[in-house]
Amino acid sequence: MYHTKSHHPSEKNWLETASTNMLRTALAGDLPTDIIPAKQRVNVLVVDDDTLVRETFSSILQDQNYSVHSTSESSEAFEMLEKFCIDVIVCDIFMPHCNGLELLADLQQNYSSIPIILITGHGTAAMAQSALEMGASDFITKPCSAAELIIALERNITRKALQRKHHQIYQDALISSNETVLDALLTALDTRDTETKGHSERVTAYTLEMAEKMGIQNEDLFNIERGALLHDIGKIGVPDGILLKPGKLTPEEWVEMKKHPVIGYGMCCRIDSLKKASLIVLNHHEAWDGSGYPNGVAGKQIPLGARIFAIADTLDAMTSDRPYRAALTIEEAKAEITRCKGAQFDPALVSIFQDIPNNRWLEIREKASSEE
Repeated sequence: MYHTKSHHPSEKNWLETASTNMLRTALAGDLPTDIIPAKQRVNVLVVDDDTLVRETFSSILQDQNYSVHSTSESSEAFEMLEKFCIDVIVCDIFMPHCNGLELLADLQQNYSSIPIILITGHGTAAMAQSALEMGASDFITKPCSAAELIIALERNITRKALQRKHHQIYQDALISSNETVLDALLTALDTRDTETKGHSERVTAYTLEMAEKMGIQNEDLFNIERGALLHDIGKIGVPDGILLKPGKLTPEEWVEMKKHPVIGYGMCCRIDSLKKASLIVLNHHEAWDGSGYPNGVAGKQIPLGARIFAIADTLDAMTSDRPYRAALTIEEAKAEITRCKGAQFDPALVSIFQDIPNNRWLEIREKASSEE
């Protein structure tokens, strides 16, 4: 463990002389004015227990159009990180109470994406190696010129921007790849089970209508949409003799059919972008009172998306023609779903479902069917 700072006479002299020179150099215009191009201001956090260093660094950086926040305490550093959108941290190593390396270790827990530049007047090659291995993005030794400080900042800001860009490119490619896999799976399912054609689109539209009425947004809404769309994907693993059987299934055949949520979950949970959606796939046949399958979970143990989906799925099933009966009206379907609240369905969600006008459900059905 490195010792905390006790200012040596040599460092004290450097601070008084070099800091003054750096400030004079920057303010005299000797620092190239094109180092920081016109762009959105970068937020820098300077952590150093020496007031003179903080003020000098702040003046230099502000003169170069950086937005600077500074503190002498590690606890205050975390408060600023919560309050401000910090782009890069400049931190002294030798400080009382918590030195820079200890702070670096703490920052790696929740702020590892922020570049951290460590700076010291007593640097060694071993210290620099240790700091970089711990996650520091750069290491500067004192004395340093104003230009060296700015160049180090820009180097790390540019590196962070490139990493973010590459990450976004990777994420976009991954999403595109997953969408391709999704389309292929749904096409394969539609080819094997013609009853699912159009059903997935309609039940997804119904599910999203309820979710949006509940104020569900962004990633949560995306996961619910994908889970609803893929709910029957596990039927790919059900034998044709059972899946395509025109008549009533035997008890043994029902055992096989009821495996499709588990099969679908196993397919989806391996894809990172579908892990949360896979929980809807697994639980879409569970019931509020615990009488569903495959695991017999009940109440709020069933994921919210799966509870919403259960109502949407039943609505589509009852308002679609079947070989053994004609489609029910929206009014008849709503009455049956209300009758089953507290047993098959979450009572609170049934109330939300009932508040949506019948003509809205018809509008959604017609639009989803037209897009098949």
